[in-house]
Amino acid sequence: MNLFLQKLIDDLKQFSTDLLAPGLHSTQQIPTSMGTVASTTALLKAIDFLSALVPQLITELQTIDVTHKWVVHYSNTPKQALFSRRASDYQQDANKRVLPAHWVTILPVSQMDTRPLRWLLYLLDLQKSSLSKVYNRTTKYIEDSLLSQQGKSSYAENDRATLLSMQSRLDEADAKLSHARLTLLKLAQQRLVPSPNIPYPYPRAAGWTRLRRFSQQLMHPDDYLPGFLQTLLNGTVEIADTPYLYQRWCGVKLLQTFETLGWIRHVEATGALFLGGEICLYKSDVQLSIWIEPRFSKRKTHPSGFSCQSVLESHPDYLIVTPGPNGVDAFILDPTTTADADIRNSKGRYLSIIEAQGMGNIAGVPVVRHPLRAWSAAPLHSSRCELQDSNGQTGTVPMHPLNWNSEPLREWVQDIDNYAIAWGRFARLANYS
Repeated sequence: MNLFLQKLIDDLKQFSTDLLAPGLHSTQQIPTSMGTVASTTALLKAIDFLSALVPQLITELQTIDVTHKWVVHYSNTPKQALFSRRASDYQQDANKRVLPAHWVTILPVSQMDTRPLRWLLYLLDLQKSSLSKVYNRTTKYIEDSLLSQQGKSSYAENDRATLLSMQSRLDEADAKLSHARLTLLKLAQQRLVPSPNIPYPYPRAAGWTRLRRFSQQLMHPDDYLPGFLQTLLNGTVEIADTPYLYQRWCGVKLLQTFETLGWIRHVEATGALFLGGEICLYKSDVQLSIWIEPRFSKRKTHPSGFSCQSVLESHPDYLIVTPGPNGVDAFILDPTTTADADIRNSKGRYLSIIEAQGMGNIAGVPVVRHPLRAWSAAPLHSSRCELQDSNGQTGTVPMHPLNWNSEPLREWVQDIDNYAIAWGRFARLANYS
């Protein structure tokens, strides 16, 4: 793995491992030995492993590791039997002799030791609890992302299908755990209490030996699951390829820069950075929103208050919506992994194709309002922003992971901060008057 990609991964892992999971545009596969496994992906793999192993474990308990106990059987015949020690098993005959009426036979009875079943039930419940947390979190991510993935194009439909597929993976994992648990309880035919204690003596069958090897990984997933995947599956885990990892990395840096300027958020931001959506920030009673991967459709207003008119669909990476003199205004940042000037300059197209819902007013004449800036972010080795035009509507923010300098982005965000605070206070004063 090249150093550029490794730095992206390290920084994103520090913010949230979910940002390394497959998103809407993942194509590249990277081996798990690179240490890039996201917690959600690892959990789903662990559930697949455990639920698939349960039938084998049950079969082995029934056939190989069945324990035996002896029961006393009372019979009326002495064949292969012993004298009973119970007085009630003897009676007198006509000659007043005491003779045995029942004989004792010691019979072996096969039964299953429930201790391994109780431990297995504990492991299943542990995965169920972890999945429940992931399910609630990811479902919220998907719901928020669907709000910004509007449009009728094939790209929009593909994104929606990907989001619904992610939801179905979680539903499938939940169903696997429920089926495995039901199979276990049917076999026991009695109430089982989950036990975290590894059974002793431990079953000697192959499936149980395999489960023992990975038991610590299942009981302590935060510490072991990535290594568990690497050792157990020897496979690959899909993650977003470099451009989309870079896009997420830029989003993290953008959010952190706003926070260093005093903007605060009241909700967790990973979902929006992962699948797209809105992050609301607040400062001095002023609100701005960072819309991540919003999809604008022609003549259809997006929840951000903008739409596109000249093309069928538009899809910038980051749209920052602030208060403005005629409603809301927008600033666009669209990362690219190339330093090519033509590609970086092409980001200026958003200035003409994206429009605000409400009209502006110049000299008493209604005018169409477009974003105020449409800039690119690129991995340039530079200590200052690069203007493409003299009025600063387009340009490039240098953002190189291996040569990270926070000042250019901070200066670019500071302009937005000043604009939002000024017009936010103006609107508040106007409402009071």
